[in-house]
Amino acid sequence: MDRTLRGRSELIVGGAIFGALAVVLTTISQALVLSFPLIPYLQFDLGEIAILLAFYIFGPVPAVTASFVEFATLWVVGQNLPVGPVLKLVAILSSLVGIWLGMSLASRSKNPTVGKATGIGTSLGVITRVLVTTPANYIVILLVYTVPGIITFVKGPLQLVGITLTNGNAMAIVLGFTFVFNVLQLLFVAGVSYLLLSLPQVKNAGVARRSFWVTSYIRIRE
Repeated sequence: MDRTLRGRSELIVGGAIFGALAVVLTTISQALVLSFPLIPYLQFDLGEIAILLAFYIFGPVPAVTASFVEFATLWVVGQNLPVGPVLKLVAILSSLVGIWLGMSLASRSKNPTVGKATGIGTSLGVITRVLVTTPANYIVILLVYTVPGIITFVKGPLQLVGITLTNGNAMAIVLGFTFVFNVLQLLFVAGVSYLLLSLPQVKNAGVARRSFWVTSYIRIRE
C-alpha cells in the first residue's frame, strides 16, 4: 500500500476508534454523574482521555475528529442542551491547541522527551483552556442563564461550604470555581493518558506501528 494512503487510513481508523472510545467513556461519565460538587452542572468527563490518547498516538486530526464525535454524543446523553455540549467542545479544542503548542516548544528544546512534551503541552493546554472557557462561560451566564438564574441553580451546594451568593459576587465566584474545574479536568485526563502511554503494552503497540505521533513529532528515537 502507498505510504501516503496508508498514513491517511491510519488517521481515519485512529479517529474512528478513539471517537468510539470517547463515546463509551463519556456515556459512563454521564451514567456515574461525576459532577463537580460546588457547581453541579459541571461534570468530569472520562471521554477526554480517549481524545488525548488519539492526539498522542495518531495526531491532531484524529483527536479533533474524536472531539466532534464526543460532541455529537453529548447532544444525545448530555445535559444543559445546547449550551453544555458547545462549551465542552470549546474546552476540548482549546486544550488541544495549547497541548500542540507545548509539543512544538518541546520539539525545539534540548533533549526532548515524551514526558517533557506532555508536561509542557499540558501546562499550555490548561492556560489556553481557561483563557477561552472563562470568557465563554461569562457570556453564557450573562446572556443565557442570567446572574439571578445561576444563583438559584448553584446556591445550595455553595451554602454548604459557607459561601453565600449575591448579585454582586455570583459571577466572580462561579467563574472562579469553573476555572478550578477546568484545571482539574485537564490535569486528570492528561495524567491518566500519560500513564497509559507509559505502559509497556501500549509502548510495544507503538513500536509495531513504527511510532506514536508524539514521538515522531518531537523527533525522539526510542
